[in-house]
Amino acid sequence: MNQVDSLQRGIDYIEKSLTEELSNQNLQSVTSMNINQFQKTFLSITGYTAGEYIRNRRLTLAAFELINSKNSVLDIALKYGYESSEGFSRAFKEFHNVNPKEIKKGKTNFNIFNKITLEIKVNGGSKMKFKIVELDSQDFAGFKAISHGNMNRDIDNRWDNDDDAWESSRKEQNALMTDNHIWYEVYRKIDDSKYFHFICSKCSSIPDGCEKVHFDGGLFAKITTEKCKYPTEQLKDVYYQTLIDNEWLLNSGYKLDDERNQLYITNWTMLEKEERYIEIYLPISKV
Repeated sequence: MNQVDSLQRGIDYIEKSLTEELSNQNLQSVTSMNINQFQKTFLSITGYTAGEYIRNRRLTLAAFELINSKNSVLDIALKYGYESSEGFSRAFKEFHNVNPKEIKKGKTNFNIFNKITLEIKVNGGSKMKFKIVELDSQDFAGFKAISHGNMNRDIDNRWDNDDDAWESSRKEQNALMTDNHIWYEVYRKIDDSKYFHFICSKCSSIPDGCEKVHFDGGLFAKITTEKCKYPTEQLKDVYYQTLIDNEWLLNSGYKLDDERNQLYITNWTMLEKEERYIEIYLPISKV
């Protein structure tokens, strides 16, 4: 068993035991590592201590349970390893920036922390803001690329398609650029092997070579990346953890609606580059 396989076995054990008391003896047994070796390896590969990972995952699942169950805050606190509702509320507020009682009342603006899976590379483990929202239909000006592949399944292909669309359209992008430096991308499925990718802006008129792009509103999962100079680096986690795994989405009581359009909004400010971020709106429906 190589180190990556051993670590993944440990992560899988942790995931199955998030509502129980984790046993160091069991962890050593499934990973064939002593506990100190496991903790050092976990930190060096994932960038998190095992304790941080467990806490972040428990607080993520607790938020979904607050939404979807009638259990009290205290019951959920005890379930996820907290001895009191006060201690749970402090940790919850620090992680989600909102009190658990507000989530219980229906507020869905909180953070999610995805399960980590290892394939020599690390997928997941990103902290992104999550919210269920209703969007109105709206129109943009944009230009169209036809991309081949299933936009919700052929993830590596989609990643390459997006790069190709941006690189091949510099001239059109200049015509669309507005003072606020915000880009809108609309993805629309054609069939299981092709989709439209529109790169858009909100212009008062439609520039030459562009067309009117209609976006259909409805119910969406809104995911906001952390602010940084290059927020596109976080998109792969959205692609893999939402479009393929979507464990967190199912836990929230929703599923991805493959037939409706997606919207990505990139705030690409040129002056304060560390303030850049991307908002992703994925169409959903109740499970």
